[in-house]
Amino acid sequence: MSCLIPAAGAGLRLGQGTKGFLSLSGRPLLCWVADKALQVADEVIVAVPADRLEVATRLLPRCRVLAGGGSRHDSVALLAEQARGDWLLLHDVARPFASVGLLQRVIEAARATDCAGAFVDPEVPVARLRDGFAVESLPRHEAGVFQSPQAFRRSDLLSLIERERVEGWQPQSTMQLALRAGLRVAAVAGEKTNIKLTTPDDWRHATLLEDYLR
Repeated sequence: MSCLIPAAGAGLRLGQGTKGFLSLSGRPLLCWVADKALQVADEVIVAVPADRLEVATRLLPRCRVLAGGGSRHDSVALLAEQARGDWLLLHDVARPFASVGLLQRVIEAARATDCAGAFVDPEVPVARLRDGFAVESLPRHEAGVFQSPQAFRRSDLLSLIERERVEGWQPQSTMQLALRAGLRVAAVAGEKTNIKLTTPDDWRHATLLEDYLR
């Protein structure tokens, strides 16, 4: 099992610089996420900006660190190609609060099917929107909000990435590739505290959740 951590983005919406190097409870996000990944994976591979390669290598002596691509999806492709494991766990550095238990449950579900991902219960009906109008509703038990981690067979993920290259489509979530290709995706119950740090409001919330980093 290889864990892939794409962390090469600029974090423009958050506005504090490269997310992986931001500090919570006195440690960079990269360290929190890598520590959890090392508890469930045989190897952890991290993609960072090329100009942060040296500092990331010092921070993560037990991980393989490489320069990421121009987009998150490009970094995922680079990581998948470098991975040695037959199974790949993909986890975002922007989700440092995911528990080790959640990582383990996603891995177990993927091994029992084709792939798996964490999805959090929206707790209310979900509307499909089109051109500023709500056009359809889904009951909460038929909807889930994408989270990471996600887990794939390495061969499947490489095939999905190659298909994406041919079609020229870059998804917001890698799991969208699996769903579009018709793979059977196990939905693992996500965690409310597994928030994604994208905006300044998210960062303010993160400071209230520091107990969940461990």
